[in-house]
Amino acid sequence: MIKGLGMPYMGSKRKLAPEILNYIIQQNPNCKYFYDLFGGGGAISFMALQYPQIKQVFYNELNTGVCELLKKIQKDGVADEMYNWIDRETFNKHKNDNDWFGGLLKTCWSFGNNVEKGYMFGKEVEPIKKEAHEYLFANGYDKTTKTRNALIKQFKLDKNIIGIFQLQQLQQLERLQQLERLQQLQQLEISNLSYKQVQIATPIEETVVYLDPPYRNTEKYQHDINHEKLLEWINASQYKIYLSS
Repeated sequence: MIKGLGMPYMGSKRKLAPEILNYIIQQNPNCKYFYDLFGGGGAISFMALQYPQIKQVFYNELNTGVCELLKKIQKDGVADEMYNWIDRETFNKHKNDNDWFGGLLKTCWSFGNNVEKGYMFGKEVEPIKKEAHEYLFANGYDKTTKTRNALIKQFKLDKNIIGIFQLQQLQQLERLQQLERLQQLQQLEISNLSYKQVQIATPIEETVVYLDPPYRNTEKYQHDINHEKLLEWINASQYKIYLSS
C-alpha cells in the first residue's frame, strides 16, 4: 500500500492518514463509501482509495482552486508547465484565482501552504532561488529527490553557499508528481461545495463520513467555519461521522 500521499496543504493529514484510515476501517468493516467533506490536500481521500473494500471515495473541498488543481492532475497528470518558475508578482496577481493555476500557487508556492501568508520566498532570497531553480532544469533535473539534492549540492559549491539551501517549491511539486502513481485516482469523485451541500445518499450501514475542518483558535484558513453550525449538522445526520479536532 502506498503511504503518505497528498497535495501540500496547511493542516495536512498526510503523515497521519494510514493510522486514521486503519482505525476507521477496523471500526467499520462494512464501509464501502467514504466521504471526505473537508478534503484539503486530499491525504485522507487518497489513503481511502487504496482500501479494496471501499468502492467509492468522495472528496469535497470549498477552495475552488485546489479542487481544480486536483481535477487537472486527475485528467492530465502533473504537466511540465507546473514546474515553471513563479515570481512574486505573478503569485500576488493570481493566488486567489479559481482555476488550477490558482490552486497550484496555494499549494506549492505559498509560505506554509497558506496563501494568506504570501509568497514562499522573501524578497532578498528570491533572485538566488530563481537562479537555482533554473540551474536544476538546465542540468538534468528529472523531478526526483535524489537528483534535486545532488544538483543543489553542486549549485551551492558553485555559488559558495554555506548552510541549508532548499527549493521548497520543487519538494512540493514532487509530492504532486507522486499522485500519478495512484491508479485509483481516476475513481475519485471531486466536488467543490460547502459540507452541507454534499448529497450523501449511500446506504447508512456502508458509509463513513470524515470531517477535518479548520480547528478552533488556530490560524485562519481562507474559508472560516462556524463550529456551532457544524456540530448541529453532525448531530442531525444519520451517518457515522468521524471528526478530527
